[in-house]
Amino acid sequence: MMKKLSYYIMLLGIVFFTSCEDFLDQVPKHNLTLDNAVTDYSGAKNILNGMYAIVASGSEFGGATWCRLSSQGGFYSSYTAHFNMSYKEGSNDMSGTWKSYYTLVNSANAAIEAISNLAENKFPTPERKLEMIAEARCMRGWAYTNLFWLFGRWWDADDSAYGILYRDKMANLSNLQVPRISVGESYTKIFEDLDDAIANMPDFTTSRYLSRQMAQVMKAKILLYRGVMRGSTQDLKDALTLVETVKWDAPAAWQMETDIAAMYEAGWDSKEVLWARYLGDFASTTTYEFDYSYNIGYNNTYSDIATGWLKEDPRYEVVMDSARAPETWDTKKVFTPVKLYHGGRYDTKDAPYATYYFRYAELYLMEAELKARLDDYSLEDALKPLNDMRACRTNPVLPALSPSNKQALLRAIFREIWVEQFLENGSEYFAALRFINDTDASAAQNKPWIYTLKPDVNFTENQYCWPIPENERIKNPLAVQNPELGN
Repeated sequence: MMKKLSYYIMLLGIVFFTSCEDFLDQVPKHNLTLDNAVTDYSGAKNILNGMYAIVASGSEFGGATWCRLSSQGGFYSSYTAHFNMSYKEGSNDMSGTWKSYYTLVNSANAAIEAISNLAENKFPTPERKLEMIAEARCMRGWAYTNLFWLFGRWWDADDSAYGILYRDKMANLSNLQVPRISVGESYTKIFEDLDDAIANMPDFTTSRYLSRQMAQVMKAKILLYRGVMRGSTQDLKDALTLVETVKWDAPAAWQMETDIAAMYEAGWDSKEVLWARYLGDFASTTTYEFDYSYNIGYNNTYSDIATGWLKEDPRYEVVMDSARAPETWDTKKVFTPVKLYHGGRYDTKDAPYATYYFRYAELYLMEAELKARLDDYSLEDALKPLNDMRACRTNPVLPALSPSNKQALLRAIFREIWVEQFLENGSEYFAALRFINDTDASAAQNKPWIYTLKPDVNFTENQYCWPIPENERIKNPLAVQNPELGN
């Protein structure tokens, strides 16, 4: 993927990582522009590969983010600040995550600009130019979606002021200080990028790159999350249309794996993975996955409810096991999620420590949830995707489910999301916000599951997102802080 890495590193140092701090402190030292750095098709490919290199080289695109969200949802309790939702501007404000994702946005903007400016005759076909621009826009849309979900009030009404801080050009002095756009405008900008990707990107061929299908499922997830939180039936219908389109039209190369253990062992090479964080071109994969290769080995603590769900499930024996402790001097065994940990930093330092941005199983889970929430479908219609997914597995064999009503089905889907996807891509956290616990006799009854999972933590919906980091607010006073998350 990065055969001309030396070229990329040169361009990266000149263009992508000229940080906002540098803009405030000094005149840029380099005069090389995108126009003379990307002059042919090879250069266009390199600048696209640069986006993926940024994803591969930053732990914020891996377990460092998803383990925090799992803690925030009340499942994985090792990140205590996130479990307790005790973050404020300047204290646990995730400035590294913010900077990493905006670095990726900057990289995508550079690719969009450079490829757009390159003459059409430099590409094998005119369509290839459109594909490459669409790929960069897909990456930008994905980055902004995560920034929105992490740092914005994505569940608010369209006129809310707490959307993303949006730039569609490379960061420079002229656009350093910009205000946040509204929630509605944030959705519009993200959908514009994803819609272009859906229209112009090629179909899936490998999990190492983005694809048309990834753009489709990303838009479907956004509509699902927003639709449930806002009570928008149209959002849910539009999401279902996308999910069903992907199931009908996706290439046969992307499909469910029958053996869960083999799937996780294969990592990014599994045929079930639509897109994953690929680390294989780096000398030591574990350098970039501290959480999946170290932290969950020593700090694998879970809430009682979540542990109970997992232990009752046939997948428990496959995804949890004893493995060698991560430190080179520590020979004891640790009981850990081997689906992500593999064998630790010592025994399996070159294992595929993949971050699973989307697996085929999630497509079934989304379809089941959407049909369960729409009145147009019967219980049997909504249950079928869930049992179809379970029927695909032979190791372990998963029995069919038979809930008696839609409320019971929604509970089953919520539990399935936790057991199937925990620690992978934040799905369990967002599920804890949108699924209602209608069985608990405590004060958390008929509230989102997150309140049941964390009964001793005092929080409100203001803590559903993270604060705008202090470093950003010092440089950019126009970036208004989220309610109750300032100093």
